[in-house]
Amino acid sequence: MMTAEQQAAAAKAAHDAFLAKKKAKAAARRAKPEDKAELGMTSLMDIVSILVIYLLKSYASDPVVINPTAGQKIPFSAADASIQDGMPVFVTTRAITFQDKKLVTMTPDGDIDPAMVQNHLIGPLFDAFSEEADKAKQMSENRGKEWEGRLIIVGDQLLKFSALVDVLYTAGRAEFKEYTFCVIRKA
Repeated sequence: MMTAEQQAAAAKAAHDAFLAKKKAKAAARRAKPEDKAELGMTSLMDIVSILVIYLLKSYASDPVVINPTAGQKIPFSAADASIQDGMPVFVTTRAITFQDKKLVTMTPDGDIDPAMVQNHLIGPLFDAFSEEADKAKQMSENRGKEWEGRLIIVGDQLLKFSALVDVLYTAGRAEFKEYTFCVIRKA
């Protein structure tokens, strides 16, 4: 049988041998050149193909993105047609916004400010519509396509019909021919 001193000496010798072996392995690893990780060209092409397909699908699935103005409540509908591309105009009970510019203010009753309307024509809105229509026509002409003249009306649930009529009349005078109403599809 081993004495306590002999057991301690044997344990210390085993520990020293373990540390020496560990140092030898570490030295061998440092001396050995690192293996280079290689990614085959096929794997890279697979990754790129997947990314391209994902981006195309996500872009093609929703061509028109409408972000309503603060506090605007878009009406619900059972309509089944998807919204078509066009220029959005935001009509709320507080203001009319086009191209991120608040052009017309509404009265507290939800009517268009009478100083801005003359015979259903909304002056500042007509100017903005006409300017944008001219730009769009020029771009369409340069591309060799016919200008569609489509406007997306993003109205509020509480919008008065008379205000909507004035906006549509003004758009028609600015040569917009088609109107699409933005609604939320009922589930």
